[in-house]
Amino acid sequence: MGLFGRLLGAIALLGVFASACAPAQPPPVEKARVTFAAKEVHYAPYFVAIEKGYYAQEGIDLEIISAAGNASVAAILAGDAEFTTSPASALSAILKDAPMKVIFSHMDRPNYELWSSDPAIKTLGDLKGKSVAVIGRGDTMEISARLALAKAGQDSDGVAYVALGPGAARLAAIQSGSVAAAVLSLADVEQLKRAGAKGNMLVDVAKDVRMLFNGAATSDKILKERPEFVARFMRATLKGREYARTFKNETLDIVGKYNNKPREANEVEYDSLVAVMTTDGTLPVEAQEADTRVRAPLIGATTIRPASEVYDYSVARRVGEEIKKNGWQPTR
Repeated sequence: MGLFGRLLGAIALLGVFASACAPAQPPPVEKARVTFAAKEVHYAPYFVAIEKGYYAQEGIDLEIISAAGNASVAAILAGDAEFTTSPASALSAILKDAPMKVIFSHMDRPNYELWSSDPAIKTLGDLKGKSVAVIGRGDTMEISARLALAKAGQDSDGVAYVALGPGAARLAAIQSGSVAAAVLSLADVEQLKRAGAKGNMLVDVAKDVRMLFNGAATSDKILKERPEFVARFMRATLKGREYARTFKNETLDIVGKYNNKPREANEVEYDSLVAVMTTDGTLPVEAQEADTRVRAPLIGATTIRPASEVYDYSVARRVGEEIKKNGWQPTR
């Protein structure tokens, strides 16, 4: 081989070496439109993952879309959003044959309380024929209120559920007395108490109800056609979840930027949230089946679908195991 040939060979080897040593290219940026019913503390994993750059590291540009309950499901099915953080509303739709799956369970019970606006309303039985404010029809708040009523031996159809949307509308309604009762987050309850609550707490939903609560769901189409996109979304979300679990003060700072609530109110909700987080982002099969059995007749589903047709935690489990294996830990 001549000198020229040896030079070409050396250049080629240098090219291979440089290519091998070059840093891995980040994934291409993709938009992930995600629906949120509200901006409460239990959505902290997503807010943290945005602020800490976990989504950006995965090539995801997350867009927050305000949509409650059934509206969030409609957005997924229409292709107007990729994920919803209202998995309980998705579950209700799935039981009526919507092509979706629950892919992540952040909490196994809602940290809600049901409060009356009138001191004369002291028990769930006193609500018969009266109004109960929720965020959206068919959402977690309505289902939890129905389950609490049923457990107390009351007719869950015996009250009028009033959808007031996300934000402070439910708190304002109970303070003004325009509704008989409202399902409130603990941050709302803290504000209600500070303002001087007139009514009574009728039930602590977190103690009396077990159900699918906060988490995420997506369409069967996205799961099938874009599995790595789902994996990247879940990887960032699980990292945000671990950060939120580990660093309370920093998480409260982040959440406060999104909901503008007093820190004290968010802190009350944070403390209750940590106690009801699932271990690994999934529900055990028994809990999945129990929730389905209770929910199906409440929403008028004609059949009870097996858990395997409702939940798909395969991506969450795989990604969670990868994070552990790699020894990743959140840092301030």
